[in-house]
Amino acid sequence: MITSQKTRPYIALAACLGMLSNSIASAAPLCIDAVNPQYFHYNGKTTPLVGYTPEYICHLEQRAGTPEVTQLCNYNLDAGTGKRNFQRVIDDLALKHLNVLRVWVGLGHSPGGAAGPLPHEQPFAYNAALGKWDLYTWNQTFFDRLEEVVAYAQTKNVVVELTLFDALSGDFRTSPWYLGKNTNGYVGLSDEWTLTAAPGTTCKPFSSPTNIYSRQQALVEKLVVELNNYENIYWELANEPELSIVHAGYNSSGAVVDDTVSVPRIVKWHECMTDILRNAEGTMAAPKRHLIAANYHTQTALAPFRTIVSPAYAPEVRILNGHYIKVRDAGRLSATEKQRTYLNGGLQGINRVHGFNEGRPTPSYRTTPTFDYITPDEARAEAWEFMLGEGGLYNHYTTDWSGTGEPLQTRVQLGKLADFLAALGPYLRHMARAINNPPTWAPNLPAFGTARGSSNVYWSAMQQNGSTYVLYLHHSTLSSDGFKAYVKPASITALNTIDLQPAAAATNYTAEWINPATGNRIGSAFTVLADGVRRTYPVPAYTYDIALKLSNGIVIPSTGTCAL
Repeated sequence: MITSQKTRPYIALAACLGMLSNSIASAAPLCIDAVNPQYFHYNGKTTPLVGYTPEYICHLEQRAGTPEVTQLCNYNLDAGTGKRNFQRVIDDLALKHLNVLRVWVGLGHSPGGAAGPLPHEQPFAYNAALGKWDLYTWNQTFFDRLEEVVAYAQTKNVVVELTLFDALSGDFRTSPWYLGKNTNGYVGLSDEWTLTAAPGTTCKPFSSPTNIYSRQQALVEKLVVELNNYENIYWELANEPELSIVHAGYNSSGAVVDDTVSVPRIVKWHECMTDILRNAEGTMAAPKRHLIAANYHTQTALAPFRTIVSPAYAPEVRILNGHYIKVRDAGRLSATEKQRTYLNGGLQGINRVHGFNEGRPTPSYRTTPTFDYITPDEARAEAWEFMLGEGGLYNHYTTDWSGTGEPLQTRVQLGKLADFLAALGPYLRHMARAINNPPTWAPNLPAFGTARGSSNVYWSAMQQNGSTYVLYLHHSTLSSDGFKAYVKPASITALNTIDLQPAAAATNYTAEWINPATGNRIGSAFTVLADGVRRTYPVPAYTYDIALKLSNGIVIPSTGTCAL
């Protein structure tokens, strides 16, 4: 039945978590920093987000006896600790100083697969006899469990990226949105690519009770009611809505068809979802405006963000997330390409946060011979490069959160990146990414992507001129698959020296080389004179990557919390 009141089996736990979270969280939801709008502001400070997500379904309960119970973030109870597995995952993130987790809500498939739906896997009630979903009856347990994840994360200062809809994972024919899979008489959608594409040129179908898209609106409104009180969330409208050009979909007979959905329809869907979210938040007794993200990859969808620097275009979309180092299809841009060259190359005033919230996963218990996993070192390289290029968010996707081996190594190493960024403290708020290639203050650094020996040199850098400078570089090649990652070579031709020329200042700079894998300083700190003169300095031995920090301790005073 449809419920107008929350009837939670875990209401006591949720209430306790909510009271505890309110005592440690910021007075306002996660927001855009008032001074540097390419970063977040949370808990009273400029905040970059670095995280690790072992699958996106922390609120779902896996079948007993399957590997997913112990390897994925889920709702299953761990007998040894008496905690839900999602709590153990979040505890571990906080222990490693990681602060973001991604969760998908409106799935475009049934993760239960051929064996049937998992318990409470969808926001809708399931009719097992008919094998269909009732889009008018909420599965309140689904929402209760989702809220438990968000509430617990807030107690640990972990932000939850809530992806509203995903069309790309699994078999769309098992989806509540598919043709014939609902009990309400809706026609349903013929393939996954229509899930996040507007059925017309206006938003009217979303408010028409005879159109299945109206249940998308109802779901979003329900989510706002359930989660409005929390401060540690932002809404990502859809996962990879237009990443691929040729879409392999299913028609009503189950045959595979090609269905290319126009990007303008996808953009219109995002506009409609944004309006629905903001209108729903505005109806709450104590409304909170949570940030909204788009996960665009096409130049068609991204062009207006590029040409209009201020947020006059889609002003409510303040986060632009991307995936991978490089993607296969023409006209598509990866997370790093968007950040480095297309959106943010020379546009230092663009008022959006850049996010990298999915790439190639690190190895897991799953055995997929043709799948290209990456090592913890390679994950570290893409994370450091992105975040030291003024990235606001990096979230590593994986299918394993084991407490040993490469999953553990990856989390530990990402934690060192989080520590490095946190140590920048007040300087971070005034950082700007180096748009010159090479940076003006490191003038003999090889140009980005320059071949050196058997690999290429990649780097990123930021600076607060006259105060603090940071640089990260690694030697990699690109993987051969369609959605590319960095590959660590067997050996490198390392740099032996580097020229440094930071701006003239009243106080000399203290410089230190950092091992990104451990976070430890390499050798002793050294002095770089603040006279504006170019000088050559030795680079210590390294085997894959290295970071550099220069600072003279000068802090620019600033005020303000959230950008309007």
